[in-house]
Amino acid sequence: MKSEEYLYHYTSIEALALILKNRTIRFNSLDKMDDLQEKETADIKNIGQFCYISSWTDDSSESIPMWNMYASMNLGVRIKLPKNPFKVYVNTDSELSQAFSEQIDIQIQGDSLETIIPLAEMLSKGFISPQAMDRQLIHKVEYTDDSEKLYPHILANDGDHFMIKIGELGLYKNLHWEFQREWRYILSVFPLNLLKDSIKDFQQIANRMRLGLEKQPFPYYDMTISDETFSDMEITLSPRISSGSRVIVQSLIEKYNPSAKLVESDLVGLI
Repeated sequence: MKSEEYLYHYTSIEALALILKNRTIRFNSLDKMDDLQEKETADIKNIGQFCYISSWTDDSSESIPMWNMYASMNLGVRIKLPKNPFKVYVNTDSELSQAFSEQIDIQIQGDSLETIIPLAEMLSKGFISPQAMDRQLIHKVEYTDDSEKLYPHILANDGDHFMIKIGELGLYKNLHWEFQREWRYILSVFPLNLLKDSIKDFQQIANRMRLGLEKQPFPYYDMTISDETFSDMEITLSPRISSGSRVIVQSLIEKYNPSAKLVESDLVGLI
């Protein structure tokens, strides 16, 4: 793959261990981000709890601020993976029928539906994600000082009805963060149980979200990495990594992803 088809993620060795063991990437909600502006909008407080992201960068050159903020010079790594590394699931009517003992009134148009979260899982856990359905979850962050973008109006009223445009969350950050050159995987989640909730129930749920009364269905979500991209992983050691930490990373790779490439930092001996 060309270099522009890859993204990079700075993290701790502890987080690397979970990524390798579980073959997943953790998405945290916007209300857990270091940029406190992100969870707010102009019209709904803390709606960011329903928007889950994983932050990456397209900067192939190592960043000292990124090492310091998200990994550490001594105990961190930088993971390189192809863009959109997530496993695609093929959902069929027969699989849905097998997943539930009761008859469900959901039919897939055509022979199957491809999603990045199994449809049966969304149904069983009582949530729905538009990005999981259409698989369009990658965005390049735009940095701005425009308050209309930093605090968007996401509540659209139409007479007696309203719509929450949750898809507009997580797209913009303040200019102070421009050094990150961030790309994001964004997963919006609605706490809607299609097995039992009607349209009327959904309107009540949306109203509770509007009023700040509804709670997120889970604090984070772990997305599964596809086998192909998992084997294409590259792991860069932090610039001043200790001998013991090096052994830990080597052991993790040997056990869980022997196809991964381990490389030294370009900053060794420079800082």
